[in-house]
Amino acid sequence: MQLKIKVFVTLIPFLSILGCNQTNNRDIIKKESIQTGIFEPIVTGRIATDGNLSRGVAWGDYDQDGDPDLYVANSNGQWNFLYRNNGDGTFKKMTSDAAGGDVYSEVVKHGGNSQGVNWVDYDNDGDLDLYVVSRGQEGNFLFENIENLGFKRISDHPLTSDDIAASMACWVDIENDGDLDVFIVASGSGSNLVFKNQGNGVFQKMNDSPLTSGNGRGRACGCGDLNNDGLPDFYVANARKPNLYFKNLGNWKFEKINSGHVVEDIGYSYGVSMADYDEDGDLDLFLANFDKQNFLYNNDGTGNLRVVKQSILTRQQGGASKGHAWGDYDNDSDIDLFIANGTYRPDMHNFLYLNQGDGTFIRDLTDKITKHADTSAGTAHADFDRDGDLDIFVANWGNNDQINRFYKNRTTEKNWITIKLRGVQSNSHGIGTRAILNFSVDQKEKRIHRWMYPVTGYGSQNDYEIHFGLGNSTKINSIILKWPSGIVDTLKNISVNTHYLAEEKGELSEIQ
Repeated sequence: MQLKIKVFVTLIPFLSILGCNQTNNRDIIKKESIQTGIFEPIVTGRIATDGNLSRGVAWGDYDQDGDPDLYVANSNGQWNFLYRNNGDGTFKKMTSDAAGGDVYSEVVKHGGNSQGVNWVDYDNDGDLDLYVVSRGQEGNFLFENIENLGFKRISDHPLTSDDIAASMACWVDIENDGDLDVFIVASGSGSNLVFKNQGNGVFQKMNDSPLTSGNGRGRACGCGDLNNDGLPDFYVANARKPNLYFKNLGNWKFEKINSGHVVEDIGYSYGVSMADYDEDGDLDLFLANFDKQNFLYNNDGTGNLRVVKQSILTRQQGGASKGHAWGDYDNDSDIDLFIANGTYRPDMHNFLYLNQGDGTFIRDLTDKITKHADTSAGTAHADFDRDGDLDIFVANWGNNDQINRFYKNRTTEKNWITIKLRGVQSNSHGIGTRAILNFSVDQKEKRIHRWMYPVTGYGSQNDYEIHFGLGNSTKINSIILKWPSGIVDTLKNISVNTHYLAEEKGELSEIQ
């Protein structure tokens, strides 16, 4: 059973600095009963004890055995890490020797200056391949999944050119034709890049797209359908240059937004993500900054993003924020936020903000996930032990012996449901799908929204699974899936505390 304590969250010194009227900040200064003890550090196994100069992390079930595996991108000449989930709460670190041959040697004997990483079905054959981008001059890495047993490096490919220096890639079906295109954020000389998937893993560089603007100062990209027109839009976080916002107009046409706080405020922006934090049915935007307060932008439903000034998420100082991940970490049906902070300071701690159900947040200062003073970069979540809650991995890059962190979620006595997607007319893993869950709470109908956009924060990717916390509710009335193809599936007769697989225009099946 989890403990509940009374915590008085105060940011009066910060409010004084910023000249804010504290009486107008009800989510900043607030006495609440908040849940504590959500996360417990895992301290055994290579996944919890390896130290390196790690940057991005990605979860994905590459061997299709039902549980998510983990890949970690390392910099400064270090090899990258691959951890295979054993299905019993433990992981096996894969090496060429341990794997019994060369099938894993390619993905674990490369690294260099790796930054962002994606598990992605680039050739749309149903399994997860691996793409790793690098800030160095060694080029990016593309590894093809070979029958879920190992990988083959694809070297002669437009996505692996040695003149691409990047920090993150966003994979999404830009024109909804059933396969995944990729937008790459330049983090060196040159502009951002975008490639159109022509089918079967063949990609064409789109030189004339507005997305190719940029100046090599990119750190992160976010993608999501911000104006609810069924097409993914893009946002780029830049270092000490204006950030970029592109609205997708269809047919590979984009409108670049040139005015407003969302593109005019300049800082050392390092991470970006989209989530419906206020549950009004549209995606909002969060921007992580290294040298100032973070920013939260509220969506009016048409893609117009207004900066939210009166929120603890935008008033909290001292973060040097990079990676972050939205998720319902306490399974109470609203979406929370974990932020990984990273710079060389002994008092640097990560942030955990719990949503109070009305779009306001409280910073949990008591959870063990906030106690380690690390130099963190990317972070992402997955239900690695299949118990219905979201666990978190954090990449650290402070020095060669600073270990990465792995946290098990200990939430109990709250209901949940998860859905994996299998696209048929849409891309194989349903990236871009919108899920709407209708359920009953205290004889009242409640609706919550989630999207399948796994890229998050800085250089990282959550698992390919839509997770809903349900609190004490035991009745799900329906789930509506709006696929990128335009197909809409309405699912009923759904049980709580169950993992499901949803096939496009097909049946919902329980995953054992």
